[in-house]
Amino acid sequence: MTIRPYEPSDFDACIAAFKGNMPKYFLPEELDDYANWLKNYEKGIPAKPDGVEAYFVAEEDGRLAACGGVFMEKQNNIAGMVWGMVDNRLHRQGIGRRFLLYRIDYIRRNCTTCGIKLDTTQHSRPFFEKYGFAVVKYTENGYGEGMHRYDMLFGA
Repeated sequence: MTIRPYEPSDFDACIAAFKGNMPKYFLPEELDDYANWLKNYEKGIPAKPDGVEAYFVAEEDGRLAACGGVFMEKQNNIAGMVWGMVDNRLHRQGIGRRFLLYRIDYIRRNCTTCGIKLDTTQHSRPFFEKYGFAVVKYTENGYGEGMHRYDMLFGA
């Protein structure tokens, strides 16, 4: 598996990965948010003006296997994961684990004192718990009906 920075030519493959993970992992109404986020990222417009963002793609055999990013607010000592997903045809093959560990390592190399946070649904919560994330807040239907939100912190 090769991990590299996102490029505008990855847009369609990332959108396809998102759609392939609907509706279990992402709600259809989130698709426009994700597409707009990618377009802004391509233009260099960060979601958080005071933060640093990086978005990556993982390729397996020349095709997109996963995509996801990180943000770092060094002045606040906090970092996190954003819009991460594995192509649904490649789930349970170790790609998610390798990609998550890559992003954690990226944060650690660039912000050694940052705490790492993320938010996810009940469907992905067990995956993140296996790698050291703990639930710090739960919001029933936090993303929409039947999609509960779990705010998690690494090493909490």
